[in-house]
This record gives sequence, structure tokens and C-alpha cells, in this order.
Amino acid sequence: MDMLFFIGLGLHGAKGMPLIGLDVAKKAEKVYLDVYTSPISQDEINSLQGLISNEIITVSRDFIEDGLEIINQARQKDVVLIASGDPMVATTHIDLRLRAEKSGIKTFVIHSSSILCALPGEIGLHVYNFGKLVTLMKSGLTSKSTVYEVIHENLVRGLHTIILLEYDHSTGFFLKPDEALRSLLSMEEDFRQGILDDETFVIIASRIGSNSQLLSGGKLGSLIHKDYGEPPHVIILPGKLHFTEIDALKTLMKIDGDQIADNSSKAKNLAMSMVKRYSMNTRKALSKARERSKAKEKNFNDLFENIECYLSDAERFLNMGKYELAILSIGYAEGLLDSLRLIKEIEIEW
Repeated sequence: MDMLFFIGLGLHGAKGMPLIGLDVAKKAEKVYLDVYTSPISQDEINSLQGLISNEIITVSRDFIEDGLEIINQARQKDVVLIASGDPMVATTHIDLRLRAEKSGIKTFVIHSSSILCALPGEIGLHVYNFGKLVTLMKSGLTSKSTVYEVIHENLVRGLHTIILLEYDHSTGFFLKPDEALRSLLSMEEDFRQGILDDETFVIIASRIGSNSQLLSGGKLGSLIHKDYGEPPHVIILPGKLHFTEIDALKTLMKIDGDQIADNSSKAKNLAMSMVKRYSMNTRKALSKARERSKAKEKNFNDLFENIECYLSDAERFLNMGKYELAILSIGYAEGLLDSLRLIKEIEIEW
């Protein structure tokens, strides 16, 4: 049966390919190698060629995103696409697989280890304490606001953040860790939520799975001036650390205890701080409105009680973690109070 196979190369180069993947690649009539997802040296490509004894065609992102040639060939023969790590981590590969299946072509995935599952084991952080990951792009394809937002959201929840760094095979460009750290500090200057500074605890993982693997951890200010060599690199920004994670960082990475910090302690929930601030301002305005209604001998007690109820609801929802409802309740309270100004009954001071 003619099929499209996706094979993961894992983290150890040619020698890391699963035996079942090696067997499939040897028998396939067409073998492609994705070289844009992660750096792979010509020596590794040659080693892979020797193991497979089959022609390997290196392909770029554009070729895979287009996908027409691969799909058309898979209608008539077995086609293999090899990728570093696990093939289904890349969204372009998922898209290609879906398009092939919708075209009536059977697909089969041979999974392998990826940086996402290897990192927790290498540095000793619990896999279930990781939040959403993000890619930092110097070219601006992923906005700084998105990167900062993901980091902030994860820290508020006490979760660790994996930050992938831009790599462009066509130009040979890769975002260096020191440049990435400077970019993070620049984001803090722009968005000013107080979550990133020279004291922020950071881990940098370079070339995981290779003979030149390097793990570095410590305060951001002490890591920003170092050279981390060739890619790939990943930055991990830990959140709240379990005591066993702290022990692992000391034991596996030899990080001094005074370098390890709880980054989540500096992160404040934006909705929480906003609701508290608006609630305080609305209560002050409500107090002044009550005084002025008495002075004018006007009775707006029912309206004031409704405003109090909305303020109480906002605080209750906030404590329950229902931030959207809390914000809505504050909005209703402010709207009712502001209605007195709109009908020119009482001048409201916010």
C-alpha cells in the first residue's frame, strides 16, 4: 500500500532514529529530510544516508508547506519525511498529514524523543508544571507582546515556560541565547509588569542529546554575557518550584541555591489587580455620591444598594477566580453610578 510516513529522528542524530523508522526508510521509494525545524549538520546527514542506503533529499519549510509534490508522489509510492525530534511537534507536519489523509492517502507516524519531553528529564523539573510554550523570533513573526503575555500567564499560574529560539536554515541565522535574554529585558521595559529583570532565574539548554550538550542556570544578569555555542538552544523560565525540583536543579545542574528563585512570586494577575483598583475607585466615588445625594435631599438608596451588590459580586467572583465575571460586575457598578452624572443628578468624581 502506498503511504506517507513521518519519522522522528530524535535528539541523537542519525543514531537516534528508531529501528522501525530505519527499516521503513530503507524500503521507501522516496525519502525527504526536513532541515528547517532544527539544525542538522552535513556529517549527520551523511551518516543517515549511510544507514539508510537510500537517497535523502533535504527540503525546506516552503516545500513542506506547499506539500503538493509529496502528496502526489505518495499516491503512487511509499514516501518518507524524516524530521529531527518528533515529527508531529511541527504544525507544518500536522497540516501535511491532514491534507494527505483528506486526499485519500494513508499516513503513519513513527514517533521519537523531542526537546519537549527531554527537557524536564534533563534539568529535573516536573513535566506537569510546564505551561504554554512560545517561540521568540528576532524577525518579529511572533510579537513581543505575545511572548511576554505567555510568560506572564504561566508565572501567574506558577508554571514553567519553554521559550524556543528562532532558527532559519535558509540563511543560517539562529537567535543566540544572550540576544534572547536582552530581548526579554526589552519586553519588560515595554510592558512593565515587573516579571523580568537581572535577578530572574533562567535555565539555558543547548544541543540537548548531543555530545556537546550544555546546561546553564542562574540569574539572568549573570547569564546574559556568556557564549553558548552552536544551536539549537532553548530557554526555560521556571515558575513556582517544588522542593524536589529545587533539589534536582542543585544535584543535576550543580546550581547554587542562592541562584535559584521563585519567579512566580513577582507575577501579579492583571485581572485581579485591575478589579481591586477599580473596586477601590468605585467605592470612593460611591461614598462621595451618597454624601452629595444627602446634601441635595435626593433619595437614590435603591440605586446605591444595587451598586454595592455589584461591587460585592465583583469581589466574590475575584476570590473564586472568575475574573471575567468580576470585571463585568465592576463595569455594571460603574455604569449605574455614572448614570447619575449622565442624567445630571449628581456630579461623580472618579
